[in-house]
Amino acid sequence: MVRRIENVILLKVIGSFELAAALLMFYFFSDEVPALIGAVILLGLAVNSFVQAHKCYKRQYAPKKAEETSD
Repeated sequence: MVRRIENVILLKVIGSFELAAALLMFYFFSDEVPALIGAVILLGLAVNSFVQAHKCYKRQYAPKKAEETSD
């Protein structure tokens, strides 16, 4: 269980850095097309990191499915 919490934290930290880098690229290189393309790619990666962290968090706290016994 500790490993999943560490994965969630790591994914959120990675996503935060990707988001910050994308915003900085938009701010400083808004007039250059390749930098804007790179910023959009980084935004996509940041969103993916946050989605994966949310999925990992949901899996950790989801109730276990009870196995049905058939007679």
